[in-house]
Amino acid sequence: MNWRKGKGIWFLLLCMIMILGTGITASASGSLRIYVENGSKSSWTDGINMPTVKVNYSEESPEWSIKEDKWEPGKKVKGTIHIAGSYERSDCTVKGANLLSVNSQDGETVVTFSYVPVAKLEAPEKAGWSDTAKTKASWKKVPFASRYQVVLYQEGGIWIKSLTTSSTSADLLPYMNSGYKYYYTVKAILKDSSQDDYLKEGDITTSDDSVVQELGETLGVWATYQDGKKYRAEDGNYVTDGWKMISGKWYYFKQDGYAVTGWQKVDEKWYYMDSEAAMKTGWQELNGIWYYFNTDGDMAIGWIQPVPGKWYYLNGDGSLATNTTVDGNYKVNESGLWVQ
Repeated sequence: MNWRKGKGIWFLLLCMIMILGTGITASASGSLRIYVENGSKSSWTDGINMPTVKVNYSEESPEWSIKEDKWEPGKKVKGTIHIAGSYERSDCTVKGANLLSVNSQDGETVVTFSYVPVAKLEAPEKAGWSDTAKTKASWKKVPFASRYQVVLYQEGGIWIKSLTTSSTSADLLPYMNSGYKYYYTVKAILKDSSQDDYLKEGDITTSDDSVVQELGETLGVWATYQDGKKYRAEDGNYVTDGWKMISGKWYYFKQDGYAVTGWQKVDEKWYYMDSEAAMKTGWQELNGIWYYFNTDGDMAIGWIQPVPGKWYYLNGDGSLATNTTVDGNYKVNESGLWVQ
């Protein structure tokens, strides 16, 4: 194309300026640096840690593919950011996440990336004892935790035993002796090293002290037969005819030496023994009906107050009264609690 000097040259320059000014063919200058930051592992707080997302040091709020309260550590989520200007994929650098796509249209660039949520496991709640003998440790499940570390101590901080479990309870009886005072610590830990990049183990929770009561017979052995279980005591004789405490649990034996199971009436009182023949205490749901057994194991009837301020009524057969009025004046709700 042969342009003449004069007005023609100025016309060409004017056209170029007008085209560039429209932004139709021009692309944004510079580059995009996207930072998805969750801090150092030592700074993570309990639960899911939300990342800070910055574009060229300016904080942004991405659109996430999954609501934040549904995130799980280690499971990828997708973030989307809308940025003014037109950029190519080669202009984008992402740190702390994986770049998925860069698309420009009508003067706007849409960037998508994948991010792996991180979390610190919470400290277990309600670390206590789930049996009357206080030998079985129990605690509340920690979200996202699959393993726990339990350490048993004797009074004075004397280390006794360390163990790991995937359950929310641990039988510590084999490591305890009668008359000594014990406590334990528990914390949520990682399943294995594969979780190290996105999970941090939780803080320790310390249980209440436990004074181990008399455990009764502990050195005998159980024998299982077609008709049930028998217990051979340390002296070599089978236990018969009556109550016997064995390893902190009560059992009732018939004259032939078999331990009874299920409902049993002893001295005009009702008791319930589980499938392992151990006497039950506290609240028990049996065939869809709730009952309460006192600390001595006998079934409760009438008004009871298992915890301060909460009253329940047990019918004459021991079943919990629900959604009804007792004695014409006292209304109990669907859970059996007296509503004042």
